[in-house]
Amino acid sequence: MKNIICVISCIIAIIYSVIYASLGTLSGNSGALSKIGLEHPALFAVWGIITYFSLAVNITIGYRKTKYKFHIPMLAVSLIGMLLTIFFDFDYSKYNEYILHCAGSLAFSAITGICVFLLFLVRKAYVLCAVSGAILLSDLILLIIFKETAFIELMPIFSGYVMLCILNLKKENALVEIK
Repeated sequence: MKNIICVISCIIAIIYSVIYASLGTLSGNSGALSKIGLEHPALFAVWGIITYFSLAVNITIGYRKTKYKFHIPMLAVSLIGMLLTIFFDFDYSKYNEYILHCAGSLAFSAITGICVFLLFLVRKAYVLCAVSGAILLSDLILLIIFKETAFIELMPIFSGYVMLCILNLKKENALVEIK
């Protein structure tokens, strides 16, 4: 059942994200997800909820196979970040709201990315750990060079969906005890 939840939540999130991002442009700054949200705040809120839910469910399922529980406070901070992102406008003319929106977006992105990276590390999925680190680093570089675009914003999220599904669907190696 957990496997089905992993896959279905990611498929729904990807489909909705693509539809939502198509309201803007994938490559231009005007197509950034938060900018689209200025014109479509309800759709932006749905995108934020679906995105958070899918990532949180997959992260939680992944951490259940470990002894670690530090993902719980990290996901709480990530949720607060997403709520700030949803409830405050990305509108520079409303400077305080703009700052809260950006702080929330940064908190959601950074904390969720770190949580996923650490999951791969503690689960000893070193290839996924290296790939996620490279994706997070390249995304940061692309953000610095090109500013926000829907493509740059969605790249680490979509990668996270795929890699979390791979990790959560992977069969654990059964340990055989030889006496």
